[in-house]
Amino acid sequence: MRNDLILKNKAMRKNRPKVAANVLYSTFETNGTFQICFKSKGCQNYLNGHCIMCDYGIGDNLSAEELEKAFDMAMLESKEKIRTLLLNSYGSILDEKEISKECLYALLKKIKETKINNIIFETFYTTITKEKLELIKNELGSKNIFFELGLETANENVRANNLLKFINNDVFIEKIELIHSYNMQVITNIVVGIPYLTAKEQIEDALNSILWCIKNKVDEIDLFPINVKPYTLLYTLYNEKEYDVISHWLLIEVLHRIPVQYLDKIYLAWYGNRELPYHDGEHSIFPKSCSNCHEDLMNFYTEFLTNNSSTPRKKLIDELIEKRKCDCYDTLLKEII
Repeated sequence: MRNDLILKNKAMRKNRPKVAANVLYSTFETNGTFQICFKSKGCQNYLNGHCIMCDYGIGDNLSAEELEKAFDMAMLESKEKIRTLLLNSYGSILDEKEISKECLYALLKKIKETKINNIIFETFYTTITKEKLELIKNELGSKNIFFELGLETANENVRANNLLKFINNDVFIEKIELIHSYNMQVITNIVVGIPYLTAKEQIEDALNSILWCIKNKVDEIDLFPINVKPYTLLYTLYNEKEYDVISHWLLIEVLHRIPVQYLDKIYLAWYGNRELPYHDGEHSIFPKSCSNCHEDLMNFYTEFLTNNSSTPRKKLIDELIEKRKCDCYDTLLKEII
């Protein structure tokens, strides 16, 4: 365990300002999915100096009354027909240190009142228990329930040493099986662009992680190209020239190499379509591209996510590469030979 990096990470985060008292939640909406993030004291991993790249906020926990108010207010902000409701906090929606039992029960009652059929709870794998699954099943049994779990990479050594995130793969598999035993589904988050790996190794790690997830019957895999966020150790490494943001084309190359039959299991997030608000003008740093290919890449992501079938997705990937208007992809290929 890199205690020196953990201490450095903690030091960075001491400067992270708390979210204002009157801010109870934030929302994000895209392609029929509506996300509500409830304010909380912060992720336990974040507070412990773990996770080199994560920052979703730090604040005060909500009371049950505040959470109900936040839910009602947030739902009014949706401008689309909501097909999927994604619920999270600054860390884990099922962590009682952030969302109390009373708050969770109040939240489930609110969800039950809606006509939304697909519900995603984003949470750390250790917060998944029989008791919580039974409560959710009893309250929301008629809905399709998903749990979004951050795995980041299937390589335990890379995860611990490069990301400062500590997950036991065997226990993670047990949680997948437990969720499935309640006829609920599992989404895992895989990051692309892990620091201290070469571009070639970043691609190979992402692909190996995707195949690990498929082998262990994960229902959906969310690919997250790393964003460099203020108040993280990765932000310091970036400013010290020890890390550079990945090219968008590295993510495209990962997609290009995924066996076509698995492309319908892939979702893409944080590719430059959103960022966290910071009080002092700081902002997330997205994957990079040139002015000639940026618009094509953004259009590709939209079309990829709109189409859920493997074969059309493969065609979109091939067409993007074949009709590229710059040498960004060729530069990447030279780097990963």
